[in-house]
Amino acid sequence: MLRILLTIVLPVLLPLLLYLGYVKIMRLRAEAAGQAFDPSLREGPLAWLAVAGLGLVLAALISVRLMTGVPPGTELEAPRLIDGEIVPSHVAE
Repeated sequence: MLRILLTIVLPVLLPLLLYLGYVKIMRLRAEAAGQAFDPSLREGPLAWLAVAGLGLVLAALISVRLMTGVPPGTELEAPRLIDGEIVPSHVAE
Protein backbone atom coordinates (compact mmCIF):
# COMPACT_ATOMS: atom_id res chain seq x y z
CA MET A 1 0.00 0.00 0.00
CA LEU A 2 2.85 2.38 0.80
CA ARG A 3 4.43 1.71 -2.59
CA ILE A 4 1.16 2.55 -4.36
CA LEU A 5 0.87 5.74 -2.32
CA LEU A 6 4.46 6.83 -3.05
CA THR A 7 4.59 5.93 -6.74
CA ILE A 8 1.08 6.69 -7.99
CA VAL A 9 -1.09 8.72 -5.66
CA LEU A 10 1.46 11.20 -4.30
CA PRO A 11 3.06 12.23 -7.65
CA VAL A 12 -0.38 12.74 -9.18
CA LEU A 13 -2.24 14.45 -6.36
CA LEU A 14 0.39 16.59 -4.63
CA PRO A 15 1.07 18.92 -7.60
CA LEU A 16 -2.69 19.34 -8.02
CA LEU A 17 -3.08 20.15 -4.32
CA LEU A 18 -0.18 22.61 -4.51
CA TYR A 19 -1.83 24.34 -7.47
CA LEU A 20 -5.21 24.51 -5.73
CA GLY A 21 -3.50 25.97 -2.65
CA TYR A 22 -1.74 28.52 -4.85
CA VAL A 23 -5.05 29.55 -6.45
CA LYS A 24 -6.71 29.86 -3.04
CA ILE A 25 -3.89 32.02 -1.64
CA MET A 26 -3.82 34.26 -4.73
CA ARG A 27 -7.60 34.63 -4.63
CA LEU A 28 -7.47 35.66 -0.95
CA ARG A 29 -4.69 38.17 -1.64
CA ALA A 30 -6.61 39.64 -4.57
CA GLU A 31 -9.78 39.97 -2.49
CA ALA A 32 -7.84 41.69 0.30
CA ALA A 33 -6.41 44.15 -2.23
CA GLY A 34 -9.83 44.71 -3.83
CA GLN A 35 -8.82 43.20 -7.16
CA ALA A 36 -10.20 40.36 -9.25
CA PHE A 37 -8.22 37.15 -9.63
CA ASP A 38 -8.64 35.03 -12.75
CA PRO A 39 -6.51 31.87 -12.63
CA SER A 40 -5.62 31.06 -16.21
CA LEU A 41 -3.14 28.50 -17.44
CA ARG A 42 -1.06 31.20 -19.13
CA GLU A 43 -0.35 32.88 -15.81
CA GLY A 44 -0.32 29.78 -13.62
CA PRO A 45 2.71 28.08 -12.11
CA LEU A 46 2.91 25.25 -14.65
CA ALA A 47 6.71 25.17 -14.58
CA TRP A 48 6.73 24.88 -10.79
CA LEU A 49 4.09 22.15 -10.91
CA ALA A 50 6.15 20.21 -13.44
CA VAL A 51 9.25 20.52 -11.24
CA ALA A 52 7.26 19.45 -8.16
CA GLY A 53 5.86 16.43 -10.01
CA LEU A 54 9.30 15.44 -11.27
CA GLY A 55 10.74 15.80 -7.78
CA LEU A 56 8.01 13.60 -6.33
CA VAL A 57 8.53 10.94 -9.00
CA LEU A 58 12.28 10.93 -8.27
CA ALA A 59 11.62 10.72 -4.53
CA ALA A 60 9.26 7.79 -5.10
CA LEU A 61 11.76 5.95 -7.29
CA ILE A 62 14.58 6.49 -4.79
CA SER A 63 12.42 5.37 -1.87
CA VAL A 64 11.37 2.21 -3.72
CA ARG A 65 15.01 1.47 -4.51
CA LEU A 66 16.04 1.95 -0.88
CA MET A 67 13.09 0.02 0.58
CA THR A 68 13.57 -3.19 -1.36
CA GLY A 69 15.35 -5.78 0.75
CA VAL A 70 16.85 -7.93 -1.99
CA PRO A 71 20.37 -7.04 -3.16
CA PRO A 72 21.16 -7.06 -6.89
CA GLY A 73 22.07 -10.44 -8.34
CA THR A 74 20.00 -12.44 -5.84
CA GLU A 75 18.20 -15.41 -7.39
CA LEU A 76 14.47 -15.53 -6.64
CA GLU A 77 12.04 -18.38 -7.09
CA ALA A 78 8.90 -17.33 -8.92
CA PRO A 79 5.51 -17.49 -7.21
CA ARG A 80 3.80 -20.87 -7.64
CA LEU A 81 0.46 -22.53 -7.13
CA ILE A 82 0.88 -25.45 -4.71
CA ASP A 83 -2.17 -27.40 -3.52
CA GLY A 84 -4.50 -24.60 -4.51
CA GLU A 85 -2.57 -21.91 -2.64
CA ILE A 86 -0.25 -19.31 -4.08
CA VAL A 87 3.25 -19.47 -2.63
CA PRO A 88 4.85 -16.01 -3.03
CA SER A 89 8.29 -15.53 -4.53
CA HIS A 90 11.22 -15.96 -2.20
CA VAL A 91 15.01 -16.08 -2.24
CA ALA A 92 16.35 -19.31 -3.75
CA GLU A 93 18.65 -21.19 -1.39
